[in-house]
Amino acid sequence: MVGCKSRIKGSVNVQDFPKNKKNLNSWKSVIVPAILILMLFLAAGLLVVNSLSSFYYQERVQEASLLAKSYTSILSTVIDAEYQLDQQMESTLKVAGVTVSKYTLPFSNELLSTMAANLDVDVIYVYDNNLNITHSSDNNYIGWVSPPDHPISIFYESGQLFQAEVIRADTESGTLYKYGYYRFPQGGMVQVGILASNIKALYAQFEPQYIVERLSKDAKHTRLAYLDPERKVLAASDISLIGSVIQPDNVGLPISETSFSRISWEGTNYLALHLPITLKEAFAGSLVLFYDLSKMEQLILRLTVIIASALLVFYLLFAYSLFTVYRKNRRILSLAYLDELTGLPNLRNYHAYLEEIRCQHLALVVLNPLNFRLLNILYGYDHGDKVLINIAQHLRARSIAWEAMQPFRLSDDRFLLVIRDEESLEYLLSICQQLLNIKQETGLIGSIEVSIGLVQSIGPFHDATRLLKEALIALNATSPTHQIQVYNSELEERLVRADTIEQEIKAALHGDEGILSLVYQPIYDSDAAQIVSFEALARMKSKKLGSISPVEFIDIAEKRQLIIPLGKKILSIACDFINELQGLGIYDVSVAVNVSALQLMEEPFITYLLNLTKEKQIPLNQLEIELTESVFAKDIQFISSQLRELRNLGILISIDDFGTGYSSLSRLETLEIDYLKLDKSFVEKLKTNSENGFVSDIISLAHHIEKLVIAEGVETEEQESELQKLGCDYVQGYLYSRPVGREQALQLLEVGDA
Repeated sequence: MVGCKSRIKGSVNVQDFPKNKKNLNSWKSVIVPAILILMLFLAAGLLVVNSLSSFYYQERVQEASLLAKSYTSILSTVIDAEYQLDQQMESTLKVAGVTVSKYTLPFSNELLSTMAANLDVDVIYVYDNNLNITHSSDNNYIGWVSPPDHPISIFYESGQLFQAEVIRADTESGTLYKYGYYRFPQGGMVQVGILASNIKALYAQFEPQYIVERLSKDAKHTRLAYLDPERKVLAASDISLIGSVIQPDNVGLPISETSFSRISWEGTNYLALHLPITLKEAFAGSLVLFYDLSKMEQLILRLTVIIASALLVFYLLFAYSLFTVYRKNRRILSLAYLDELTGLPNLRNYHAYLEEIRCQHLALVVLNPLNFRLLNILYGYDHGDKVLINIAQHLRARSIAWEAMQPFRLSDDRFLLVIRDEESLEYLLSICQQLLNIKQETGLIGSIEVSIGLVQSIGPFHDATRLLKEALIALNATSPTHQIQVYNSELEERLVRADTIEQEIKAALHGDEGILSLVYQPIYDSDAAQIVSFEALARMKSKKLGSISPVEFIDIAEKRQLIIPLGKKILSIACDFINELQGLGIYDVSVAVNVSALQLMEEPFITYLLNLTKEKQIPLNQLEIELTESVFAKDIQFISSQLRELRNLGILISIDDFGTGYSSLSRLETLEIDYLKLDKSFVEKLKTNSENGFVSDIISLAHHIEKLVIAEGVETEEQESELQKLGCDYVQGYLYSRPVGREQALQLLEVGDA
């Protein structure tokens, strides 16, 4: 073994971290930041308090402004409503006058009483040309004559058609009425009256003082005063102000919809607003509103105390953290270079480790427990963590026993061993072989097997990134039968090739033409020598790599989770070919498409197939699904259910390579299939009597259970003859035709028809 010069004696202590990351703190580095932070906290506290004060003050301004505007709107509405009510009363009086004037029959007191009730008025008096009352709804004042200076005489002499008076006392009874007069076209007039007592309650609801009292009651934190255009107080929450005249100086600002001021009155701070009141765009007075700011000031005071207390607590906590950080700095840096769960050095530590050591020979071993995700699902994440911890302890124990080995944790379920000072590949492989037994040595439960990638490096300097990449490439190349893989350039080339093929498969799936295509090999009736169907075979031509074997690109598609979309693409192309056959009037030739077990296990597969055939407008009986025997290694009940449904739809089913895989003769009778395809290996051996007997038995049994047989790989006339003697139904192979393109396949059909 070659010696190794290292700055680290023996194994690297897992608590160490790179020298260029060490940082020893001094008291000066703590005190100065503490003072600066204190000043920042004080400035931040003042800024927060000022911001909150400004925020709440602006909120109160907006609230007071909205409140004042809503109050002025209410008062404007009330004033307008009072005016509208008066107009309504006059309209009622006029309607009654007009109604009486249009009455053609002779008047009577009873008639007028009935009309008064129907017209919602209290009294109706009819006058002749001499202003003498001739009829009365209440039977009073018959024969009464209006004096010359009476309002009735004044109206009659005025020549007006209608007039409504304000509420006044009746000249005879003294009762308050609102009267209206209407002149008859033929001479005479009618007087209509409504008792003031009946409308007083309505007018009371529109009294300014009543409205101001209601508004003040709803908003106890405000003071209100309603002023007329001469600034005389008509209504106020403080009734002692009613009748007084208020000057703008008393309010603190002129009439404005946007201006406000902050004033102090009787020991309380108020926000004062002085807003105009308009009625039909005419100035009708103004509203003075004092908004109490006491609650806001108390809230700001409480918030100031809370903020100051919180900042003090935060500062004390921060100061405590600052004064203790210098003692924890080494601990923090150590954690940055260690895996928290297992305690092993992490990936960052690996890079630093390789920078510090100097060895002529170095090896990297990447260890990956298989089925770890399944283990988490079956036993829970706690158990999964225990498994990782046990593996880490096992690796650490090995590194203690052998100082030339240093373990690391790369990611969730991957571990790395750096082995210094060892040039023997045989010895390194023996270490890897021992690591395969980690399940038994750690006493773990569950399906834990491991795969291992190994790479060696020679020279005084080692590229950490390159070595790790090569170790992971080797790990990627492992398989269930080859759990240990040593890196070589071919593996990297293979991985690059696989990635290139994967990308081109994706490009083909996204519509890139010329990469993926189908060829068609005809299947003949063994007796009539007539084409009965085609087997569609996928071909791939890479733009970078040229032609790719179906075995290779289908294997990559399965490993990279592309087999289902790839299978759908192949089905779509095959359906286009069937559609073309339909267009040529060929309805008795089907097309067989290979379908993977993963496709068939997908529940929406049948729905997809139905939608596809509907879209392509092809009959289901011209489509044949070809499966390999490996499909029966899956969920046999679900597979049988899927096959049964496909056959019920009219789709033909065949089993490819029969006799080489998972199916058995005992299962044939229950299989939901139409054809058995004899594997080429049996056809090649037909010259031997023993093989002839075996093939004969398969064909006889298939016919007994009503299955048809297709022989694959027929290449000689002798094989054809033997198969005909054995009663084989259909044949396929190079004897008849190689797999050909679409146009050549159509030409074969034309030749067959000829």
